[in-house]
Amino acid sequence: MLLGCLRRISYAACGAVVAALVVSLVESRGVHALEDGAQLGAQSVTVRAIFGLLVPVALAVAAGVSAAALFLCPSRPFGLSAVFAKLRGATVFERTRTAALMPLMIVGLFVWLVAVANIARRVLGVGTAHGVGLELAVASLACFVVLAGLVLGLLLPVRRVLAHVSEHTALAVDPVVTAAAALTICAVAFAIGVNAGDTSGNGASPVGVFGVFKRAELDLRPMWALLSIAAASYVAPALLWNHGRGFGRVLATATIALLPLLETRSLATRLNADELLARAIERGARLGKTGLVVLRKATDRDKDGFSPLYGGGDCNDADKDINPGALDIPGNGLDEDCSGTDLPAPQKPLAPKVGLGAKIESDLNVLFITIDTLRTDVGFMGYPKPVTPNLDKLAEKSVVFDRMYAMASYTSKSLPPLLIGKYPSETQRDGGHFNVYAPSNVFVQERLQQAGIHTLGVVSHWYFTPKFGWAQGTDTFDVSAIPPGPAGDKDNATTSAQVTDATVKLLSNGEHSGRRFFMWAHYVDPHAEYVKHEGAPDLKRSGPGGEVKALYDGEVWFVDKQVGRLIDFVASQPWGKNTAIVVTSDHGEAFAEHGMSWHGVDLWESLVRVPMLMYVPGMRPHRVPLKRGQIDVVPTLLDLMRVPQPPPGELSGESLLPDLFAKSEADIVEKDVYLDMPPGPYTQMRRVLIRGKTPGKKLIHLGGRQYQLFDLENDPAELRDLSRNKAELEPMVEAFGQKRAGLREIFVAPSKPAE
Repeated sequence: MLLGCLRRISYAACGAVVAALVVSLVESRGVHALEDGAQLGAQSVTVRAIFGLLVPVALAVAAGVSAAALFLCPSRPFGLSAVFAKLRGATVFERTRTAALMPLMIVGLFVWLVAVANIARRVLGVGTAHGVGLELAVASLACFVVLAGLVLGLLLPVRRVLAHVSEHTALAVDPVVTAAAALTICAVAFAIGVNAGDTSGNGASPVGVFGVFKRAELDLRPMWALLSIAAASYVAPALLWNHGRGFGRVLATATIALLPLLETRSLATRLNADELLARAIERGARLGKTGLVVLRKATDRDKDGFSPLYGGGDCNDADKDINPGALDIPGNGLDEDCSGTDLPAPQKPLAPKVGLGAKIESDLNVLFITIDTLRTDVGFMGYPKPVTPNLDKLAEKSVVFDRMYAMASYTSKSLPPLLIGKYPSETQRDGGHFNVYAPSNVFVQERLQQAGIHTLGVVSHWYFTPKFGWAQGTDTFDVSAIPPGPAGDKDNATTSAQVTDATVKLLSNGEHSGRRFFMWAHYVDPHAEYVKHEGAPDLKRSGPGGEVKALYDGEVWFVDKQVGRLIDFVASQPWGKNTAIVVTSDHGEAFAEHGMSWHGVDLWESLVRVPMLMYVPGMRPHRVPLKRGQIDVVPTLLDLMRVPQPPPGELSGESLLPDLFAKSEADIVEKDVYLDMPPGPYTQMRRVLIRGKTPGKKLIHLGGRQYQLFDLENDPAELRDLSRNKAELEPMVEAFGQKRAGLREIFVAPSKPAE
């Protein structure tokens, strides 16, 4: 008996390991298809590495499958054909009962899944985490009980129907046939739901919730790879059972299954030395990445979330306060973040610069417009399609910043810090995905409010409601443009017209009569998912992803139309001649660049370069061709409104007034640009330094000693990583360290959202 169990387990392990090798071959192609895949060397090396990472996963899957198989069929393994034969070989009574029960159970489970998914969409995001969890658990259990009762209640009627039909065809009481028919019905319903629902799970029917599977960032390949390994570990014992017995066969198969663990062991140090391969596996090997995560977690002795092996980067696994994600205290002689050196001691913060004698002579109002997920694909930045005629018209009389960089590539890490005037890592926030910002942060609205300026805001998404802390210092914060209904993902809603209507209403009600105002209006529509708009011009694009990009362009066109209405309204008012207009975005979007069609994860150019223009009445229209960062927006707004700058160190940027008043391009000086995206529960930390003559060289920090380096002049698409060239890398790393030393970083551990 024991020998039989060992045979089945060893055969299952062999099958799982062979399947893992096949998965490794497939995933290695994806790794080498990356833009820096050519730098990895021979593909066989990548296959071996991924295989070594998958072997422990495969063996764990084989153990689980074997345990289940031994429990269900303790005597000998059964393949599918044997299972089918057993079902079909039962008595007529048993066959009719099973033939009725199996489709009822399959359909019942599918209906339960649909019901629970729809309930989850309605309750998630409403109330506290514990309350929502309890509500969802109770609702799921109630649905299960009701459907189980319904299945049992229908069992006898369905058996009678099948018995009656069996008089004409025996297939009616074949459990395999009835189960296959039920699975087919559920698969068709699932496919209809995916096709009919949108990526937020909205649809005309309950199965529309499966539309979420169309999301580009939802990659199901790891699941299919894992299922393939599980299937191989189930089938292998049945296939090999009659091909030899005895302890020798067990020992041989066990050796074959366990021998690849030597490759797993050797990877522990090899990936430390080959950081490029480790990064490529993280990006391109979907299931291999899971194996990498598992091995790093298993070898993390101090439980700080980082391993000293498998490229984890932990330089002291005996101290949980020292790891690649730790906050390095400048000048204390310790390398807390495993970057290789301690950050230099910080210098005394410099006083804010205005320069060139620049000064605003009159009291201005400011209309601050932010447009979510707006790339540089706009007319005044050279985009050929007619997506922004109104902004293009405004740009003709404005100062346009040709190379403006957002703070990060995710709204909660970019827009609040932009309004605070500090880098994201310098702000007080929680560790959730949807960050809540603490009252201790000082937003630009608060600084203006204290100066007697009337502050207003209009938003159209639940993410911007006051509980997240972004409305601090706003006298009137209008959320009327948020679509009604339960909280949830409403990215499919169209709200730009409502934002303009609410903004016009606020500026028309006379509250600010005789008072200067700062009005912030945020438009969300260019954020995925995209909807068509009547009257939009022909924005079709050829090639892969062209249809999606055309929909995005249509959203931008629609927002521009609504922003145009707002600009026209301002121009028609008596106070319009004293109102500056600033337009920018919180981040960009990816459309297949670097294999991505989403944002919020990395800091590639398509994700962080954004349009920005500043219209100041009476100011000479011109362009600023040199690189700039949104960290400078708050001090600029203060200067535009003639509000004194705070003491040195309270803001991390400096005013762009010298750029606004520049008489020629010679008066515009080069600056470094620093970007910073702290880690979240679903994202990793990313930092960037762009240095040198515009467009400059771009250093991307991935934590610890992991860097990427790109020459944006000769490689604007960021395809050739130069980080292996130490002569190029080291000066950039030194400058990066000097920049970080001057910041006041606050480490916030990633966590679930605050209740």
